[in-house]
Amino acid sequence: MKEAFVKNFRISEWYYELAVLGYVATLAFGGMRPGVFGAILMVLVVAELIFQKRLRPVSLADAMAIAFFSYQIISVIWLLRGGFSFSVFANEFVSSVLPMVFYFVGKTAGDRTGNWYRMFIYAMLILGFVGLILYIWAPQFYCDWSFAWSHVSKADAPTVRVRMNSVVGSTCLSFLMVAGMLVGAYFFEKKEKKGLFYIASCLLFAILANQRSGLVAAMLVLIYLNVLVFFVFDMIERRYFFYELGLIAVVLVAVGIIRFDFLLKFWYRIISLPTAISERSEQWVAAVNNMYDFWIGNGLGANGHRAIGTEDAHVIADGGLVKLYCENGIVGFSLWAYLMFLCLESGVKNIRKYFAETGILVVGILQSIGSNVLAFQICAPIFWFAAGKMAEGIGKQD
Repeated sequence: MKEAFVKNFRISEWYYELAVLGYVATLAFGGMRPGVFGAILMVLVVAELIFQKRLRPVSLADAMAIAFFSYQIISVIWLLRGGFSFSVFANEFVSSVLPMVFYFVGKTAGDRTGNWYRMFIYAMLILGFVGLILYIWAPQFYCDWSFAWSHVSKADAPTVRVRMNSVVGSTCLSFLMVAGMLVGAYFFEKKEKKGLFYIASCLLFAILANQRSGLVAAMLVLIYLNVLVFFVFDMIERRYFFYELGLIAVVLVAVGIIRFDFLLKFWYRIISLPTAISERSEQWVAAVNNMYDFWIGNGLGANGHRAIGTEDAHVIADGGLVKLYCENGIVGFSLWAYLMFLCLESGVKNIRKYFAETGILVVGILQSIGSNVLAFQICAPIFWFAAGKMAEGIGKQD
């Protein structure tokens, strides 16, 4: 049994388990650096892919992925010329570019896809339930920890309970849990009873994260999954759809009777989303107007928060898509956009097979409008895994 485990062990499948445990460890060990730990894990994933000969580009999508990866590395040339330090590039690289290795993890996962998703959802349950306990309990050591990690503006229980941060922050938690809902649906489609538990748990955690984009994304995913289950795949008799609507109505009424302010809290967050976009639009315009070069961009990291404090730095783009465009210019952004198009085209054509991955990619892109979710090391791997998974059949189709 031990030999079988060693033979079948893949560090890529354990990435999220280990990465989440690394973040949990920061509660007890002040010197723990989850970003460095995650980078080491991804270097090991690269070694795994090379050793198992899984880094073989065979399609146009693979070529676009490699070209985009390479372009971001080359951009260090004009980033440094713009007056930025190499540390800005290095930090951004391990957070948002190195996770692209999971594109080839997803592309070559094959019949082990279920293993990867299972480890991911277990990691999300650890992240969620640890966060839930800390959210309800809110001990002073956690309040102090949250303040030290800039998750809250004040180290007290009321501030900590405004939104659930767990050990990764509400922005990351929000995206990961919405992705977890789709992974849960993957198991539900495979006739696993735990699939519904996974979906419900991740939905709860996404709601408690209280991020506007995440709340909207969670609602869209619920609608998406219901349409697929009841009206596209015909997995369940349609009469149960109305039972579900009734159950949701009962739950909302019950919560409204017990804690109406709780419902208002989330309602106000959701309806404030257009305001948040309009508030940031001026910043986005300023970021684009201050680009070093519209064709090649400012260089990786130039418009991220890691560039704060750099003299004559470009405007920080608080939105993943604008940040991506400003840093990569028309050339780099076009490579990324075309790669996304190819992956989504494959996903839509084979929606029964790739419905979870299609949803993850769309959610990642939508949340990137106002949040830099794809610039977070803990978020990017699941996005790129889904992209690679959808790209696995493109070469065969061509």
